[in-house]
Amino acid sequence: MIDDHIERLRTLVQRGRLQNKIRDQTEHAQYILEAIATLAKEGELPARSKEIQTVYETVADAHGASPLTTLKSVQDRLSDLHMLGFLIRHEQNQGRSGGQYYEYELDLDPNIVVQTRKKIAEQTR
Repeated sequence: MIDDHIERLRTLVQRGRLQNKIRDQTEHAQYILEAIATLAKEGELPARSKEIQTVYETVADAHGASPLTTLKSVQDRLSDLHMLGFLIRHEQNQGRSGGQYYEYELDLDPNIVVQTRKKIAEQTR
């Protein structure tokens, strides 16, 4: 009984830390995380940066923000989020015909991202 209670508390603390880490990110990094969480919930991960950019633009528009205009800008944010431990990056090499590219997926529960973004959006209204 006590072990279950301790485990639930530990989970709540970890969730709180993740929420704080998400809140600490720039507005556009948060939109990118929300876009990737959306793709995760739809079973569309791992995804290439161009696919993520398309969903990100929709997310940014939904929040009344102007999305980043270049794929390179989105790729830079993806790289930052990978280095911070939010994302897993898979390197793909298709040889001469397909080239080299990265695919990304979340390294955390997509529901935490969605819930955190929802709270942030409610607080900024």
